[in-house]
Amino acid sequence: MTEVPDPTASPPPGKPPLPIDPHLPGICAALGRDGAAVVVAPPGSGKTTRIPPALLAAGLLGEGTCVVLEPRRIAARAAARWVAEENGWGLGREVGYQVRHDRCGTGETRIWFVTEGVLVARLQADPELSGVAAVVLDEFHERSLEADLALAFLREVREALRPDLQVLVCSATLDPEPVARFLGAPVLEVPGRPHPVEVVYLEKPDPDPLPLRAARGVRRAWPLRPGGAGDVLAFLPGAAEIRAAARHLADWAAGGGIEVLPLHGDLPPARQDEALRPGGQPRVILATNVAETSLTLPAVRAVVDTGFARELRHDPATGLDRLETVPVSRANADQRAGRAGRLGPGLALRLWTRHDDRGRPAEPLPAIRRVDLSRAVLEVAAWGAPDPASFGWFEPPDPARLAAALDLLRAIGALGPDGRPTRRGEALRRLPLPPRLGVLVLVAAEGGAAREGALAAALLEERDIVLGARAFGEGREAPTGPSDLEWRIELLEEAHRAGFRPERVRALGLDPGACRAVWRAARQIRRLAGGGAGAGPDRTEALRRALLAAFPDRVARRRAPGSDRFVLAAGGGAVLDARSAVRRADWAVALRLDAGGRGARREATMRWASEIDPAWLEAFPGFETRFETRYEPESGRVVAAEVTAYRGLVVRERTAAPDPAEALDRLARAARDEPERFLDLGPEPRRLVARCRFLARALPGS
Repeated sequence: MTEVPDPTASPPPGKPPLPIDPHLPGICAALGRDGAAVVVAPPGSGKTTRIPPALLAAGLLGEGTCVVLEPRRIAARAAARWVAEENGWGLGREVGYQVRHDRCGTGETRIWFVTEGVLVARLQADPELSGVAAVVLDEFHERSLEADLALAFLREVREALRPDLQVLVCSATLDPEPVARFLGAPVLEVPGRPHPVEVVYLEKPDPDPLPLRAARGVRRAWPLRPGGAGDVLAFLPGAAEIRAAARHLADWAAGGGIEVLPLHGDLPPARQDEALRPGGQPRVILATNVAETSLTLPAVRAVVDTGFARELRHDPATGLDRLETVPVSRANADQRAGRAGRLGPGLALRLWTRHDDRGRPAEPLPAIRRVDLSRAVLEVAAWGAPDPASFGWFEPPDPARLAAALDLLRAIGALGPDGRPTRRGEALRRLPLPPRLGVLVLVAAEGGAAREGALAAALLEERDIVLGARAFGEGREAPTGPSDLEWRIELLEEAHRAGFRPERVRALGLDPGACRAVWRAARQIRRLAGGGAGAGPDRTEALRRALLAAFPDRVARRRAPGSDRFVLAAGGGAVLDARSAVRRADWAVALRLDAGGRGARREATMRWASEIDPAWLEAFPGFETRFETRYEPESGRVVAAEVTAYRGLVVRERTAAPDPAEALDRLARAARDEPERFLDLGPEPRRLVARCRFLARALPGS
């Protein structure tokens, strides 16, 4: 690793000095010389806001633009605004941003801050990146799947189309050597934190709920702020915990004239800006990990870290990715602590013990190891690599997970036989949804059930709205019907009609917070996917067909009438959960399937299901009709049948006339295996046959 030369460069005129400033000439020189570079600099050093203007000032952009990749929409907007203010530029003129559904800039804009999906879409549409002189991948240590894809695409662009395209990868905590080898680029290190940060741990674990612990931590950290001034930034996993912590702090804050502000990705931009702009009174900012990187929070002098974050993880039960609350890595905790050292010495209060700290992972788990790969594989196929195993991944995925993603994309009709995206695959790429949910929403909308499809997708993606057995209490009978989603949709709409009032929602046996989250998600999905056609004549059937289209690998057939056991098209068996509504369907799609170990059979548990008509299966790969001829020892006859099956599950079987040649072959085999059935053998020949069979069992293969 090479330390960037430290010339006696002063900070840019009119800007407060930041640790990155003396190193900007060296970074520009390395990028201009090698065309690619990796910069490692600690949190708060100014990477995000100082490097892009420096590239422009050094003439490295020529007549082109600089595209800066940010991991979140809030970071892209905030960074563009901060760069505009620092340089006296107009937001939307010299510097702008582009995120989903929001673009601020013109053809004259020289520096663009964009989110990862925007860059990947632009690369797919214009692989040469016409008019772009440099791409900066900021905060690459977060290792999202889109950032990994963008890096791999950019390397191919530099090698095949644009050797003049400059690529700069920036990170605070990443081991830079793998990226440097991948790009063939030098590593430039900016050493040292802006200011020292004292890290304080708990003496013993705190068993109280997380929001209460966070509020207690804020009150403890407030008088310990270095210099007795500045803001406190507290990290919590999600918006619900932020709201709860704010309630715990309300009386204390009001008594001290302290403003408590939330900061998370679901807030409108104007509300986010309240936390990002300096305030006129002391403040406590309650944030998710959106405040971990890229954002400038200039007045923070103390950080309170709960040690948890929401992270996408693949859920085998649903076949989808789900946000889970997980402990942050030590690298993430250091990144958070660094937010307190921007102005001067800071304090970081970690709400866990030193012993717990040693058990945390050193680095966060890259998305490519923990999320569904189907969307990434679809993008790679659209890029022109129908065999994803041969694509130049930055970190090659696990082969088994790669194969599973390919199987899914073929099953849902997103990839054709040549490995290229189909028309449906291209439509799915335009939807910012997992491919399964994208198919569900598209097919439901085509059938006139756009609203039901969006609600079903949201119910599958979010946590369950039903409060366990309470949904069946207070005189309510356990539901019986064709789908576990349909009755949840009915209950959710009833909760909506009640205005999601907590007491009314709980009386329905539902979780008020989960209901609101699902309703918000469904609205967003409708907005992303478009309204679709008007309401169809049979929205119920349209929804069930859409669920089959999204989960064709989850088809199940009841083993016997009245049984709670099913056989799965994917192999193995499943037991229907006692709380499932689908008590009578012979054919169903398993929407939530917990792999498990029930009894000696080790069968899975089918939590949610939806009835299907087996006739619908004919439209899917894996549906086949074959003729089977067999000898029946009981009757001594050769029989034939026309068997229709889906992925090995028999849909129907019809008696057919056996082919004479096939019948003769089956009889010959049967006579060979059991000659006593066909020949009038005496006692000695029978004993000889028995001895031969014994030897065959005792000495197989001899």
